[in-house]
Amino acid sequence: MAQITSVETYSFVPGDLKVAARRPGISAFVRTKNGADFIAPTIRSHAPYVDEIVAVYNQCTDDTEAILAGLQDEIGPDKLKLFHYLPRVHPPGSAEHAAEPGASPASVVNYSNFALAQTTRQIVVKLDDDHIAFDRLLRPMIEQLRRDGLAPGRMNCFSGLNLAAGEDGRIGVHAGTPFSGNGDIGFFSMTPDAYFVHDRRFEDFRKYHFRRVFAGFAYWHMKYLKTGLGFANYEIETGTNRRFARKERDFHRERDVISVSGLRATMPVLRARVMRAIPFDKWALIGNRALAIAAGEVTDADVADFLSQYDIGEPV
Repeated sequence: MAQITSVETYSFVPGDLKVAARRPGISAFVRTKNGADFIAPTIRSHAPYVDEIVAVYNQCTDDTEAILAGLQDEIGPDKLKLFHYLPRVHPPGSAEHAAEPGASPASVVNYSNFALAQTTRQIVVKLDDDHIAFDRLLRPMIEQLRRDGLAPGRMNCFSGLNLAAGEDGRIGVHAGTPFSGNGDIGFFSMTPDAYFVHDRRFEDFRKYHFRRVFAGFAYWHMKYLKTGLGFANYEIETGTNRRFARKERDFHRERDVISVSGLRATMPVLRARVMRAIPFDKWALIGNRALAIAAGEVTDADVADFLSQYDIGEPV
């Protein structure tokens, strides 16, 4: 029987992170709402690389809870820790989120900090419920982390490729927004400053307390292959979430998908070389990411192998 902790109310304080009590190793945490499409492969694919996964779910009306319970039976309750966060959480981008204090149980900021505070290891990474591990590149990243450790103040950021279906149903990289992870996702050593704060647009991880470096590509982002194309959880139909309503319109306006080799041909190599020399870590990260694509770090064969492994579809 699954071990699920229900949370009726919670208000984060930084002391909940228990930095001094953390054990060596790597924790991952994932927050999910109606994540049934890809939560199982997300957790299964990352479980071999981390010491624990904290999964917190909220307002699910699909099979997410049952899937998580089955995964815990499969992986074990010490590896996969489950929490049902009961308060209604306002979606990022909404007017309700903008007005809600970050410490409120109804804020996605507080919800995110709750998930983060349940992790127990010294190195932490955030997963989304539609991130499937890119094994070939994630494996050496983890091996280096376990061998060399991670200095406090450094964040090994990584990105994913946004996969989408074209008009003919074949799968490729979304041409308009090919990348996921712009310095907001990565491995970091837990410090008392490492938590989420309120931004009127979204929950903002205090990443500026870290020196962010691009460590490579580590996942396939399945957002645009989810039910509702990844926009279903933002309550766009209420008319109060202009941010994600705009993003949804932009996606439908630019439905083109391309191969990795096609993406490589678009990389502005000269500009990327300049960007990586700018003393602002986000621009350096974006420049190094473009150069990694231009150098062939990811290939069309990687996409084909991934789609075949998960029986998702045919590549462009």
